[in-house]
Amino acid sequence: MSNRRRSLITTGAAFSLAAVLWTPVSRAQEPLPMKGEPMRGVWGFSASGTIVPPATPAPTPAAAVGLMTFQPTGTCVIDDTINVGGARQSRTSCSCTYFLEKGRGLITATFDDVDGPVTVPLSFVLVDHDREMRFIRTDLGVAEGVAKLQ
Repeated sequence: MSNRRRSLITTGAAFSLAAVLWTPVSRAQEPLPMKGEPMRGVWGFSASGTIVPPATPAPTPAAAVGLMTFQPTGTCVIDDTINVGGARQSRTSCSCTYFLEKGRGLITATFDDVDGPVTVPLSFVLVDHDREMRFIRTDLGVAEGVAKLQ
């Protein structure tokens, strides 16, 4: 066997061994909740839909992105930026509670607004081994969204 061929085989074997032994370093995360446990942790989300009359004079497009933070006690906080008909607003819920049973649940978040408090009711289901949430708004906002555990 030539020296060049032996060198190529040795180099290839070294790269193969390195690939097998290399383990990516991941950042520390809070352990995932076990099936049947209350939700916890931070979830990133995006949602879009339409706000319909009588909440707005005419059907108005809306979108939101933000974070939902859940505590095992049944409380939560939603920090988001919304765009309703081209008007952008960043906000944080002043009250937020959730209920979860058998992978399905409800969230009720209240935000302070210049016209008074606005309550946003959501219905959701957990998927992908409880790491993803699919939700819909259940009032005059016809909207859907997805949240992922961070």
